[in-house]
Amino acid sequence: MKQNRNSIMRGASGALGKELVFRQRAGNTVISLPPVPRVDNPTTDQIDVRTKFREGIRYAKAACADPATKVAYTAKARGGRSAFNVAMVDFFKAPEIIEVEITTYTGLPGEPIVIVATDDFKVKTVQVSILNNAGNEIESGMALAHPESEDFWTYTTTAVNPDGPSGYVKVQVSDLPGNVTTRELSL
Repeated sequence: MKQNRNSIMRGASGALGKELVFRQRAGNTVISLPPVPRVDNPTTDQIDVRTKFREGIRYAKAACADPATKVAYTAKARGGRSAFNVAMVDFFKAPEIIEVEITTYTGLPGEPIVIVATDDFKVKTVQVSILNNAGNEIESGMALAHPESEDFWTYTTTAVNPDGPSGYVKVQVSDLPGNVTTRELSL
């Protein structure tokens, strides 16, 4: 139950015995029943989920402890969500590679490879590697973000591919919490 006009409870937090718990949420006092501890024998999958959740909490706390990161997450928070909530969601959601444009690649230096990548918060880095058919790296480097759009990234080739436009390109996109999405495409 949310309390808006109750001046006695405004700003309260903590527990009233074992009956009620007072919390602050988006500037409002919320009154609820206390959580009920579960006594169970968790499965392996449940243990994995709980471990991942603890890691998410650690990340969100660290993100909110950094003033610049907290400001960025707060700016993205909507509808009563906090910077902590946005950071938790970001931790659990990996970036997505929408498109990799390689049709103009001929194996020469100076050719652009355009990547469209998105994340629920922010894509941090995009790394591109060009490999030959045997899997040996021909070149690798970081793509640069377009100044007009945070979803578009460009990698400009730097080496000659002796096999021409053959082999494959590997794109790795990472976000702020360190989630990585990888895609490999044949040239």
